[in-house]
Amino acid sequence: MSNDNLSWEVPVESVPLPSNGIIYSPDTVLYGKDTIQIKAMTAKEEDILSSQAYIKEGTTINRLVESCIVDKDINVNDLLVGDRSALMISIRITGYGSDYQVKHTCNKCGTNNKVNVDLTSLKIKRLNTQPIKEGQNLFEYTLPVSGKKVLYKYLTSKDEEENLIRDKRREKLGIKAEANVTEFLEDIILSIDGETDRLKIKHFILNMPALDSRKFRLAFKENEPGIDMKWEYSCQSCDTHHDIVLPINSEFFWPTT
Repeated sequence: MSNDNLSWEVPVESVPLPSNGIIYSPDTVLYGKDTIQIKAMTAKEEDILSSQAYIKEGTTINRLVESCIVDKDINVNDLLVGDRSALMISIRITGYGSDYQVKHTCNKCGTNNKVNVDLTSLKIKRLNTQPIKEGQNLFEYTLPVSGKKVLYKYLTSKDEEENLIRDKRREKLGIKAEANVTEFLEDIILSIDGETDRLKIKHFILNMPALDSRKFRLAFKENEPGIDMKWEYSCQSCDTHHDIVLPINSEFFWPTT
C-alpha cells in the first residue's frame, strides 16, 4: 500500500530588510521592499553548503540565499551585504535553530570559554542615513579635515564576490590577500568633489588625512545596515566582561551540537 503522508509543507517566513529597500533601483523587484520571504532550509540546501564547486568559487552563501528566497525574481547579487546577512541569519535559524556555540579565549585569565549565542537576540542595524536620492545606493559625506565631499556606496553581494575573485587571483600570483584601509576606501568611494576618475580617487585616498579616513570609516560603519554581530558574555573563570564579534565559520551552518 502506498503511503500518501510523506509530503511536507516547507515553512515560509518574512525577514525584515535592514535597508528598508530604499536604496534599490526602481527597476528591480527589491525597490521599496522592507521584507523578503524565505523558506526553511532543507536537505537540498545542505547539498549547496557541502558543494566543493561552490566553496571553490566562493559562491556558497549567495547560492544558499538564492535557493531559500521565495521570490525567484530577486537577484541575490543586487542585495546589500547587510540585507543578505539578515537573510543568512534567518536561514540558519530555520535550518539548525537559534543556538550558536562559539569559542573565545579570555584575554585576562586565558580560559577557553564556550559561549552560547541566541541568534534570535541579534539586533538589526537599520540604515541610519538617507541616500542622496531614494532608489540609489549613493550617499554623501563631507570629510572634516580636507572639506572634500565624498559620494560613496554600501557594498552588494556582487561587490563582495568580485573582491573575492580579485583576492584569489592575487593568491595565484603569490600575493597574500590582506584587508587594508585604502583598498576598502577605493571599493566604496565613487567620487570626490565630483571627480570620478579612479586613478585620481586612488591618489587622493593614499594621501587622505588620517583623521578624514578614520571619521569617514566610523560614519560608514555606524550607518551601515545589517545585523549587529557583537555578543556580550562574562568569562566563566574570572567573570571578566567581553564584547566579541561572532565569527561566521564552518560551524555556523554545520553546528557540532
